Amino acid sequence: MTTVVIASYFEEEYIRRIREVDGRLRVLYREDLVPPPRWPGDHAGSEDWKRTQRGEDEFLAMLGEAEVLYDFPRGHVDDLVEVAPKLRWVQGSMAGAGEVAQRAGLGETDVVVTTASGIYSGPLAEFVLMAMLQHAKDLDRLQSDKAEKIWRQGTTGTLERKTLCVVGTGSIGRAIAVRARPFGMRIVGVKRTVREDDAAWDYADELYATAELHDALGEADYVAVTLPGTPETRRLLDAEAIAAIKPGAHFSNVGRGAVVDEAALVEALQSGHLSGAALDVFEVEPLPAESPLWGLDNVIISAHTTDVVPDLINAAQTALFCENLRRYLAGEELLNVLDKRLLY
Repeated sequence: MTTVVIASYFEEEYIRRIREVDGRLRVLYREDLVPPPRWPGDHAGSEDWKRTQRGEDEFLAMLGEAEVLYDFPRGHVDDLVEVAPKLRWVQGSMAGAGEVAQRAGLGETDVVVTTASGIYSGPLAEFVLMAMLQHAKDLDRLQSDKAEKIWRQGTTGTLERKTLCVVGTGSIGRAIAVRARPFGMRIVGVKRTVREDDAAWDYADELYATAELHDALGEADYVAVTLPGTPETRRLLDAEAIAAIKPGAHFSNVGRGAVVDEAALVEALQSGHLSGAALDVFEVEPLPAESPLWGLDNVIISAHTTDVVPDLINAAQTALFCENLRRYLAGEELLNVLDKRLLY
């Protein structure tokens, strides 16, 4: 028997689907031992939640039996290797599982880590497209004119023939490109390395290596950052890179806040070098009340929840995990395996 421990909340229908994958699975799940969801599809729960001492002992007993773990367990990331000695595979509930896997000390082990890459890409891409359309069509002015009953005639903008620079051509970046192309946009992609046979060419009109980031940014009317948080990407969008962006461009970040020098971004928005921004991630979360971003009218702020779509998340998470369980039992390659060196 393969013991599977579910370490975050799932509705009973999804637990049933997981149990039905194969008779060789022993699935352990206790709703009272995982953080309750703050909303449908939430796998993190409140930061204040804690198990009782008895619950903690029972949860540790479950982890001690786990060969497969769904999600990183609350309270036992730092000591995961010690409390789950039989562990062979962790399926994360997040796309950016690299940072958590590193914190758990799995980088130097044989434990396989898989991510939820792709599940959140569509909603995040919609957020970016929403912001781009709002900017192009000057929605703020239209709403203001309506509120003040002003009949103001004039010109408007368009996304057609504009250049979108997607920094990070993984599943999120590709989802953005797929949605932007029907608007007639030119897509420029930036990725770690570029090859002639790179699949990213299917999504971009031009590809630049990360070393050529500034050249790519200089072409952009719109910039969409989708990068994961790794040592290589930390503050990749620094003051110099932001200065290289075409003046008047619009900026979105749906990757990780640590990728961007936030102070430099604020300065570019205040000076008018950037005409606006749509941000779902920040250097510090929750975004501190004293952050100047709150007071900028040309900035859209989402509390790192723009990808939380209840009727999508758990069904898609379950489908991915069930497919990977089948592959695991069959000795086949798993989907979304984390590269422990690159952390994505």
